Amino acid sequence: MQVLTRSVCSNISDTAKFGVINNQFYRCLRLCCSKDFFVSQMVNLVFLLKNKGYPLRILLKRTRGLLNRGKFLFGISVFGVF
Repeated sequence: MQVLTRSVCSNISDTAKFGVINNQFYRCLRLCCSKDFFVSQMVNLVFLLKNKGYPLRILLKRTRGLLNRGKFLFGISVFGVF
């Protein structure tokens, strides 16, 4: 996690920084009414966090991990998104 510490500087722990992905994933899952809108919102989130200095490799790994936990509301699989 040293890469994150150098690129995203703050006193917030790494767990809290990456918790944003988990929180927004489940929030979008609850609020989005279609698969396409859900995917576009998650892509926008990853893009925004990447622009703020978060490492893309870790962002994608966390997002894949969330999608791998099971089929969600839209039956999305990791292979269908990435």
